[in-house]
Amino acid sequence: MKKIISLIVILALVSFFGCGNKNSVVTLDSGLMFKDDSLGTGREVQRDDMITVHYKIWIVKDSTSLFSDWTKDVMKNIYMIADTKARNQPVKFVLTKNSFIKGSYEGLLGMQTGGRRTIIVPSELAYGKEGMREIPPDTDIKIAVELLDVKDKIVAAMWNVDTSLYKTTESGLTYAIIKEGDGATADSGDVVTVNYTGYLVNGTKFDSSVERDESFSFLLGIGQIMPGWDEGIMLMRKGSKARFVIPPGLAYGELDLKNIPANSTLIFDIELLDIQ
Repeated sequence: MKKIISLIVILALVSFFGCGNKNSVVTLDSGLMFKDDSLGTGREVQRDDMITVHYKIWIVKDSTSLFSDWTKDVMKNIYMIADTKARNQPVKFVLTKNSFIKGSYEGLLGMQTGGRRTIIVPSELAYGKEGMREIPPDTDIKIAVELLDVKDKIVAAMWNVDTSLYKTTESGLTYAIIKEGDGATADSGDVVTVNYTGYLVNGTKFDSSVERDESFSFLLGIGQIMPGWDEGIMLMRKGSKARFVIPPGLAYGELDLKNIPANSTLIFDIELLDIQ
C-alpha cells in the first residue's frame, strides 16, 4: 500500500513540474526570450504559414517583471505603443523573418492556435542603434501575442486566358471577361470589393490580395485607383472574373515604384466580389 501511495505522489510531482515547464521562460541563443501565457490547442506555427494575430507592444524602460501583465501596471502601460485588440483589427501575414515586428520571428514559431505568448526582443535583434518612430535607439521590445488562426499560405498563379476573349477600348485598355457574373454592373460612385493579383509583362508578381487573404475595397470612378482599374471594373458585373492589360498611361506612367519600374504595362487578374 505504501508503495502505491509513493508511486502516486511521484506521478503527481512529475505532472506538476512538467506542467510548470510548459510556461517557463525560454531564452534562445539569439537572446530572444518568450513565455507561453496560455498554450493553444490547434496547429503549430511554422515558417511560411499564414497567421492571424492580435498583439500589444511596449518599449522596455526597465527589465523588472518582464513577463507580468503590463496592461494592469499603470507605470508600465504608459509605454504601450500598439494594441490591435483595442482597435479590433487583427493582423494577418505570412510568417517569414521580416514579415512582422523586426526580430520577433523566432518567438512566433511553435505557437498553437488559441495560444498567448509574451516575447521579449532585445534591441540588437529589433531596431538597434537607429530605433524606429516610437521606438528609441537601443531599446528592447515586449510583444504580447494572441494567435487567432494558422493555415497554409496562399500562392496565386496567373490565370490561363483564351486570347480570343481580349478586347481593347479606345483608351488603350485591353481586357478579357473570363467569367461573366450575374449581378449588377459596377458604376462610378459604387464601393466595389475585389480580389486581384498583379503581374509585370514578364510574369513577375508584384502584388496580390489573394495571397494576403484580404479583399480590397475602394470607391469606383473618382481616381482612388489607377485609371485602367476604374475603366475596366465598370465593364464587369458582380461575380465576374477579368484580365486587364493596362498600358503605362492608364497605370503608374513614369513613376518608378518599389516593385514596378517606370513605364510598365501591368497585368491584373481581378474578381469582382461585391458592389455597394
